[in-house]
Amino acid sequence: MSAEPRPSAGVAAGEHRSCMRVLVEVADRIEALLRGVAAEHAGAIMLDVGCWDGGYSSRWGAALGAKRILGVEVYERPAAAAEAKGLEVARVDLEAGRLPWPDGSVDVLVCNQVLEHLKNVWLPMTEMHRVLRPGGHAILSVPNLASLHNRVLLGLGRQPTSIRVFGPHVRGYAFGEFCDFVERGDAYRVERALTAGFYPLSPPWSRPLSAVWRAAGHTTIVLARKTTAPPPWLDYMTDEVEGGMQTFYT
Repeated sequence: MSAEPRPSAGVAAGEHRSCMRVLVEVADRIEALLRGVAAEHAGAIMLDVGCWDGGYSSRWGAALGAKRILGVEVYERPAAAAEAKGLEVARVDLEAGRLPWPDGSVDVLVCNQVLEHLKNVWLPMTEMHRVLRPGGHAILSVPNLASLHNRVLLGLGRQPTSIRVFGPHVRGYAFGEFCDFVERGDAYRVERALTAGFYPLSPPWSRPLSAVWRAAGHTTIVLARKTTAPPPWLDYMTDEVEGGMQTFYT
């Protein structure tokens, strides 16, 4: 059987541009959500989990009116760039390490386009919940496995773009499943669930479509408030490991 032809450089470049447009739209939605809760969190401490070079973190912190911006980044070069922008950055492997801040020390946290890269999502979900104060807000976003373009690709027998065989993503989350995952055990109460992007359309077309048909948008974004319920995610991992599924998480 002959090998499947590779996409041309032009196709790859076009796909990259479309993806970047979506990421910008996601960042804009996150900024709008932060502006919406800013009055409640005057002088907040904000944490950006997966802050990269701190560019978006600084912008989001300004939208929130944060007095301190914390960041988590495992790669040294972008972490140093984020520190140069004024962030306090911890180098942490989210799948293996604990966050260095005390319980309840963060008012608002953002975790944008991170959880799809992690096999062990249970520890970082627990750690983020731990450092967030009760009543604080978390904004979490992941690519939507059930986006319309992914559904079309699956219908054609092709791999969804959000979890490619040779891509960096190791987990896929459909819109409703991700909302359920965040609210598991009532540790968070989802206040808003929306999507950004309607791949491969540009923002003038994608914004109304993603607003009307949330479950088919490109990226799921959840605004959730921490409750006083204990975090359930590590208990779930322990139950599954004891049930003989440890190779799924390690």
